[in-house]
Amino acid sequence: MPTIIGCTLPDPYYSTVESVRDELVDTFGVDEYINPFPHFTLYPLDDGVDITAIVTAVEAATEDRSPFSVHTDGIGLFPQNIVWLPVAKSPELTALQSDVARAVGSLGTPPVPYYEPHRWFPHVGFAVGEDEEQTSDIVTFLLDYDFEWDFTVDNVTITRPPADGEKYEVMASIDL
Repeated sequence: MPTIIGCTLPDPYYSTVESVRDELVDTFGVDEYINPFPHFTLYPLDDGVDITAIVTAVEAATEDRSPFSVHTDGIGLFPQNIVWLPVAKSPELTALQSDVARAVGSLGTPPVPYYEPHRWFPHVGFAVGEDEEQTSDIVTFLLDYDFEWDFTVDNVTITRPPADGEKYEVMASIDL
């Protein structure tokens, strides 16, 4: 499982995503979402990266950044039945992601190519469905929620699973 460099959501959105994920586990029997911290990923890196070097690079990439607002709405789907909440790109968000990707790109390899700045779709993950029918049911269930949110991005958080477990843990959080 990769190291994730992303932005955690503020409350009440953080708690809402946690609650929705719990409902999806209870209602549809899907696995808990792999990274339990409600966030959107700026850039992932493979296992075995030097966290100290990553933190230093992210601090340098964000030192002149200030908090900014983002907007979410709708439901998205990726192949492999991944259900997510879209985060609208803004000039500030796009610049942050590009700067972070550039700063850490030489420190490890992303496990998938979809986080390169020209291919990146910012999103908050909800669930991975087992098949198309279950995924369709999950999307229908989520349509009852209002995910039109505006909130302030004020951090970049680095998470990864510990060597002896599956749950992610926060390695560092950098304020903007």
